[in-house]
Amino acid sequence: MAERLLEVKDLRAGFATPEGFVRAVDGVSFEIRRGEVLGLVGESGCGKTVTALTLLRLLPRPPAVIEGGQALFHGRDLLTMPTEELRTIRGGKIGMIFQEPMTALSPLHRIGDQLAETARLHRRLSAAEAWALGLEWLKRVGLPDAAQRMKDYPHQLSGGMRQRVMLAMTMLPEPELIIADEPTTALDVTIQDQIFDLLLKLRGGETAVLLITHDMGVVWEVCDRVHVMYAARLAEKGTREQLFSTSAHPYTRGLLAAMPRLHGRAERLPDIPGQLPSLRNPPPGCRFAPRCPLARAVCRQHAPALRELGGGHEVACWDGIWDQAPGAEHG
Repeated sequence: MAERLLEVKDLRAGFATPEGFVRAVDGVSFEIRRGEVLGLVGESGCGKTVTALTLLRLLPRPPAVIEGGQALFHGRDLLTMPTEELRTIRGGKIGMIFQEPMTALSPLHRIGDQLAETARLHRRLSAAEAWALGLEWLKRVGLPDAAQRMKDYPHQLSGGMRQRVMLAMTMLPEPELIIADEPTTALDVTIQDQIFDLLLKLRGGETAVLLITHDMGVVWEVCDRVHVMYAARLAEKGTREQLFSTSAHPYTRGLLAAMPRLHGRAERLPDIPGQLPSLRNPPPGCRFAPRCPLARAVCRQHAPALRELGGGHEVACWDGIWDQAPGAEHG
């Protein structure tokens, strides 16, 4: 079995607001092994991005609060290690591709200067060596006229070109883990395919990827394992094949049912009724219960824990074990 790079245990984080505390990540646990692609999926607002930013302590504090848990990278807790040590890991051993490259790149500095700064910080190179390495990586990610692009500013590049720059900047330090937060959201389908192909090709077989997305088609194409997140908690875990062929949570089934199909009659895609609950005052019990067609009384009263179904497949749902649920004799 591949080496475990990152182990997240009972991660809890949120935001202090004038209306009350919003817990955006509530008891999330998972692990990532060397060389695998782990997908973290769910609707917008379910806590995927906050989970990723919490791991690298990129959320502004305040208002963000890390309430508890651990994020062990090679056994060292990212949440408690000294800031200077974290800086050597963040952007070096762990790279991050942000959802919107225009906000991740500095508008005041040339592309070449930003790449060279990354190279000098994490690879300990001279100015000339760092510039040359940045140019090499722009060529590797397929940016046309790379020498000129090194002299350009981010606003002079298209969205797809900026995302290639972000990919080059992420890969340049040779990270062990890449966190990709919906890296192709603002790009057209053709460019999306190119970016994902590049990411998988450039990472080789050793670099692990945490891919945050709501696109189940992308999950099927690139992920080895998948974790489904709903309202700040994990609803289901499993391999790609397990979730697509034998999904056990009604929410996962709803996401899969809403995927467009290339074949068959053109019918309206089924949707999941309702909306995500407020994370400031979430409902008791299973948070999906108000939208779930299978919900019973126990679902609205008691939150189910993740249980093992076999082969690493886990689900947080009372369906199938009603006789074991609290108060089942009355439900």
